[in-house]
Amino acid sequence: MPSKLASAWEKVSLRSKLTGLSVAIIGLLLLVSSFGTVSVLRAYLQQNTDNLLSATASILSQQNPAQIESRLSAKSLTLPRLPSDYLISILDARGNTIYQIMASDASGMKLPDLEVLDLEAVFLGAGVPFDLDEHGALGEVTIDEHDSWRVVAQPFRDFEGSVAVALPNSTNLELLRQYRAIGGGFGFLLLALSGLSIWLTIAQALRPLREVERTAKLVASGDLSQRLIERPGKTEIARLNRSLNTMLDSLEDSVSSRNKTLGQMRRFVADASHELRTPLVSVRGYAELYRKGALKKKSEVQEAMLRIESEAIRMSSLVESLLTLARLDENQQLDAKKVDMIELVHSVIKSVSTGAKKISFSVLTLSGAKLPKDEKIFAEINESQIRQVLVNLIENAKRFSSTKSSIEVGIGQKTEDEVIIEVIDHGEGIPKQLRDKIFERFYRADNSRNRETGGTGLGLAIVKEIVLLHKGRIEVRDTPQGGATFRVKLPARHNWV
Repeated sequence: MPSKLASAWEKVSLRSKLTGLSVAIIGLLLLVSSFGTVSVLRAYLQQNTDNLLSATASILSQQNPAQIESRLSAKSLTLPRLPSDYLISILDARGNTIYQIMASDASGMKLPDLEVLDLEAVFLGAGVPFDLDEHGALGEVTIDEHDSWRVVAQPFRDFEGSVAVALPNSTNLELLRQYRAIGGGFGFLLLALSGLSIWLTIAQALRPLREVERTAKLVASGDLSQRLIERPGKTEIARLNRSLNTMLDSLEDSVSSRNKTLGQMRRFVADASHELRTPLVSVRGYAELYRKGALKKKSEVQEAMLRIESEAIRMSSLVESLLTLARLDENQQLDAKKVDMIELVHSVIKSVSTGAKKISFSVLTLSGAKLPKDEKIFAEINESQIRQVLVNLIENAKRFSSTKSSIEVGIGQKTEDEVIIEVIDHGEGIPKQLRDKIFERFYRADNSRNRETGGTGLGLAIVKEIVLLHKGRIEVRDTPQGGATFRVKLPARHNWV
């Protein structure tokens, strides 16, 4: 049974639990306060009645019993102000009633049996108030005993006998009963209003938790961008929202990082499989021709071997380029150092000009003038990566430059915070509609020409990724005399980490 109650209690909502417990506690407090108030009020009313009876009995006990009635009628006897339902009895020594003086409102009531009040009993009572009913039974009175009376009896000072003054308990008991009914009604109303106000207050207080629930459902459905409202202060809800938002930020970063890694892996695999397919098919074809004996002449065999070697070199270059892009996709922290950019440009031109003796190379200012002999331009860069940028751009210019053409590399600064490098060729140029696409991976404006010149379609993609990692920019424009100009802008200071 207790386990069933515990199970049922666990199914109750937090709002209902808090409201129920609060109402139960308030109800208990109201009940205790009601009993306490009734007890205090009853004691007060009884004490007031006892004082009134004792004072009246004390005055009457000093009078001549034969004259009490006449003096009361003549109003020559001053007594405390009694209610309109009092009873005064003059008793002999045996407790027999000699005569009674009854107020108008007491005429229809059941009178107490005073025969138990002989003189000995009165002396023993010593004027202490007591309860007495119509049967002469003594004892305490309950709230439903409306026929009992409160009595004080005292012996006459100078005469034999005693006087008893009584007031019905019904007046006080009726007042207590009305108070109990009114108090119960107001208590029930107060309890209902308290329950309603607590219910609404808790609903308002739990609204942020419903917001948490709604956000959690949206996050569970895949919307990791959802966040809770940032609340000011150090309240429990404010701290909870901040903690959950921090957790959601961390979760989103983790999922984004995972998705990015998976995307990079898929991209690498797709790129590699796509680009390696053609040279592998070519190598396999020449190998099959050789295996089947289709290459009978020595020159044919040598040509096939040269083709296989060429495709192998191309695959090696392609794999190296793919690995470079994969490393760049990881956004690793770059090892930057201060480098003389003019010296770097001369070094690159010296290495790439080998085998291109029919193309002239020159290093100029951005305005096309000859560089001063002692000119120095420094930038904080990753030297190996920017070297690769220059190599790729110049190699690209060589592919699309005719023999006896020229390639110029312009370098300079328009501001101290930026270094500009331009690689200028005088080839066919690049149409405007293709200038954004040439930086895409494996994009070729002329597939046949790129095949002949050995391009992988990754060189400019690598250039763009390296420049972006340096927080730089790259753009393409027309060369005034025909051809294409690639302009690279790099921050001069190490502010891109």
